[in-house]
Amino acid sequence: MKKLRYKGLVLFLILSFFFLFSSAVSASPITSELIKEPIICGCPVKLTPIYQARGERCTTDIKEWQKDPATYHLWIEDPEITAQGKADERARQFIYWVIHNPSIDNYPVFYNIWKGSENITLFFIVLIAAISGLLIILNKKTEFSSKVEVWPRISKLFLVLLYAVFSASIVILLIQLSEVLMRFFIDKYGGNDLFNIYFAGSHSTEANYTNFVGCRDVNLRVQESVKAELFLLKLTNITYYVMGVMLLLRKILLWFMLFISPFIAILLPFVLIRNIAMIWIGVFFQWLFYGPLFAAFLGATATIWKAGLPFIFNFSRAGTKKGYIFPTATNILLGGPAQQLTALNNINYIDTFAEYIITLIMLWATIFFPWWLLRIFRDNCCDDIAAIKNLLLSSMGKFHPQPPSSFPPPTFPSMISNIRNKISSTTKKYVEQKTLSVEEIKKTKTEDIVRSLNLHVSNLRDVARLETDKKLQQEYKQHLELIKNPIKAQTPTEKEKYMLIKNELYSRSTKQDTVAQRLLATVSSSKSDVLKEKEKFVEKTPEQKPITHVISYTLKLPAQKVESITDNFFSNITQNESILNKVAEQSQADKEEVKKIVQTIPAIKSVPVTDTLQEISKKTNISQDKVAKVVKTTYSLLSSSTDKLKSNKDQVIEKVAQAQGLDKHTVEKVINTQLDILKEPKENIDKAIELPSNISLEEYEDVKKMWMNQYEKGDVPVSENINSRLEWVKNDTVFIANVLNKLLSNDKKLKQEALDEIGYIIPVFMINNLSPQELLVYLKAKLEAAKSVRELLEKEEEVKTKLKEKSEKEEEFVDIKAKSAQAPLQEKEEKLKMQLPEEKEPPSN
Repeated sequence: MKKLRYKGLVLFLILSFFFLFSSAVSASPITSELIKEPIICGCPVKLTPIYQARGERCTTDIKEWQKDPATYHLWIEDPEITAQGKADERARQFIYWVIHNPSIDNYPVFYNIWKGSENITLFFIVLIAAISGLLIILNKKTEFSSKVEVWPRISKLFLVLLYAVFSASIVILLIQLSEVLMRFFIDKYGGNDLFNIYFAGSHSTEANYTNFVGCRDVNLRVQESVKAELFLLKLTNITYYVMGVMLLLRKILLWFMLFISPFIAILLPFVLIRNIAMIWIGVFFQWLFYGPLFAAFLGATATIWKAGLPFIFNFSRAGTKKGYIFPTATNILLGGPAQQLTALNNINYIDTFAEYIITLIMLWATIFFPWWLLRIFRDNCCDDIAAIKNLLLSSMGKFHPQPPSSFPPPTFPSMISNIRNKISSTTKKYVEQKTLSVEEIKKTKTEDIVRSLNLHVSNLRDVARLETDKKLQQEYKQHLELIKNPIKAQTPTEKEKYMLIKNELYSRSTKQDTVAQRLLATVSSSKSDVLKEKEKFVEKTPEQKPITHVISYTLKLPAQKVESITDNFFSNITQNESILNKVAEQSQADKEEVKKIVQTIPAIKSVPVTDTLQEISKKTNISQDKVAKVVKTTYSLLSSSTDKLKSNKDQVIEKVAQAQGLDKHTVEKVINTQLDILKEPKENIDKAIELPSNISLEEYEDVKKMWMNQYEKGDVPVSENINSRLEWVKNDTVFIANVLNKLLSNDKKLKQEALDEIGYIIPVFMINNLSPQELLVYLKAKLEAAKSVRELLEKEEEVKTKLKEKSEKEEEFVDIKAKSAQAPLQEKEEKLKMQLPEEKEPPSN
């Protein structure tokens, strides 16, 4: 909706510049009518030396010019240049008049028009008062025990009546105050002289218009300058007119708002139409403050112009032969605020030309920037001001007293029942929702408020359910956005409801309500507040465990036992020449390097998982890539090797098992787990995450199953990089692994990056006080689900590929077989044809 509000302005600007461009491009060329009977203007004295230096001449003889129109400069009177010059002066005088001639805001006719609106408003106020009084009397008669508060109603009616009577004075006072502010900024910063800068001659005199005669140079090689000058002059005219129109439009709209100001008194008290009154008030203040802001920017522009534009310009060539690059082609001189205009200083090179363009841009910014700022303020005003507004409106909306909750609702006479029957069902629902919002929110616990908005999650299953269900996820984001900025709500009911919730949360947060504090910190528009909460969250992230601890936790073995098995196994491997030779051969590494790497593996037992390869590389002075390759090769050979290597490995394992007093299967598990983690530690980061005591294995498996189901059957989020289910799962596998590596690193910046990357789910954990450890376990379950589904999908792809290749081979085989079967048949047919005698034709009679 907000984008649509600015489409009119954008369309206006596009059409203005299109008209300007088309009119400038279509500037009349040199025509035969123009030079048939020309009025010679004479050569500019200052340009004659320039022409001579370039091997050109200025002439007053048309026949001489016709001999060589590219060398001779002929200045003749041109009605188009005359019209443009007069238009420039008209536009300047127009904006000068608008700035220096204030309007009469207390004009008597305005009061006459306002008086009619006031009378209509007073009639409706009396009618409302009479109906309210009648309803109160009828309510009193039917329900004697109910207490009716009359004086608050009378005081509110009195305030409404008081505003209606003095609305004109209030509005005119505000308008006059804004005019005083405008005049202050213009006088203080020197805005009075702003529009006398561009044109030579006496300032703001009518002689500039009546005495001007336009001339142009008809030399063939300066016609581009004619079009460029006309373009800039037309742009200047449009700038002045738009500026003047905006100021006049502001004043006219404020007058019209004065005429309808009394009606606000009868719009505000009613729930269904009070939003119209607030929109009117917003529009009024937007245009009211446009004037002072415009004047402030206009005065600032004038001050900057007088001091000089804050760009690096080289004006040393201005007014000299060296600065005559863009030729002067008309006698309308234009230039920036720092220029003394002459025929030699008429935006004749890039510095003076750029200065003029910048001044025009500053004027356009002066016109539209105040309007844009006020529009933004109106659409996204301060939450505290909006809160006061909603609370004020909610208190004004109760014209009819509510009966005590202990008594049944009153039974009104037939007239009241007829009135109630005419109320629409929509109105009833609106009033019911509003009453609940106003009366129930303060009584509700913060936890219940969070739960009612579907922001509450109690375990990781709820988090997975929220993330896999698009509808729930969208609702969650919408609730958070509306708490952050209630103004974005689509209906007045929702707007008031979320505003009240936010105010109540603010109130409770000051009373150390931790749930309210967490929720407000999560939806805060202040980046520093959100950053602080994330820093607190990051500080609680557990440190990464060493690889020995991970193996111990995974296999449920004591850490000392794992260390002992590792030491014993790899020390035996280094003595087995056949295994070392095979690893060196397949990894294309030196045997001594392989031996060094294998010897170092037991020495990294206290190193975190993600740093293992880096640590081995440091200790052995071998590149990390080569270390990874050797470890991968060792793992693949020991897990699925030839018979000879298998027997060697089994001998080593049996020897270690006997020494440790364990079975061979346990030793093999320890070694395979360690090598599996070592070969790709960052991809296997999920194995380094343990389940805390507050998360059961059943809950973890449920989350994993939910994500497996989502990856197998959920909608694929198609994007530039994702076109299939397999690509989606692969992308998620890499993404989650990277996030986990960052979260478990010792670098705080990397941890912050990880939280930013999964920003869509972090508010869920922060609001519901879920720990970083629970986040790690959740991501671990999600990563394992992605890996499992990835393996299944890759196997399916592999089977499909094999079947396709097989079918293609079968087709080729069938074609060859068919051809070979047809060959002998063709030979037999040919032999039979050769053996058969030719048929003779019967003799003719």
